[in-house]
Amino acid sequence: MSEKRQFFRIQQDVIFNFKCVNTDAVTHISAEQHFDHANTLGLFSQFQQLDNDSHSTLEHIRKENLAIADYLDMLNQKMNMLSQQMLADEAVSANDTESGRIDLSQGGIGFNTNHSIGIESWVAVKLVFLPSYTGLLTYAQVTRNQELDDGSYLIGARFHQLNEEQQRVLARQVIHTQITQKRQRKSQVHH
Repeated sequence: MSEKRQFFRIQQDVIFNFKCVNTDAVTHISAEQHFDHANTLGLFSQFQQLDNDSHSTLEHIRKENLAIADYLDMLNQKMNMLSQQMLADEAVSANDTESGRIDLSQGGIGFNTNHSIGIESWVAVKLVFLPSYTGLLTYAQVTRNQELDDGSYLIGARFHQLNEEQQRVLARQVIHTQITQKRQRKSQVHH
């Protein structure tokens, strides 16, 4: 991993799933196909992309008619709340979901699990970042497998061939979390 990716390593609250897969799956099947309810996450991600794409249009509408812009904002908030609730319900009902802290960088993830996963093995990864409910579905290759004192394993994995949008999602998430953590540290120092 590059020095830049190491520099941006943070700890992040997420809901995530991972499934061990074989090498053929990585080359022939999309990561989404390994998870139930991946369609909801994909739909929510498309909603967020539409939000980003329509931001300048909404600002133009706001200049012309504040009431219409406020109404469109309200509709957008309703859709986001509904999507977030659907994602949260699915995450709670899934029996292979783990919720907690992971180490995240733009190049990969680190997480604890009760299962040993061999070095160079492949995992399909589903990440739902909290509290934004931004999602990412991708493959990762295991680069670290360390047994811990409590019998669990610390797994490190490098993301595999992220597309441009996935890279943007990760970069936004890392930067947002760094800013939030910096503000929290400053407020703790002042108290």
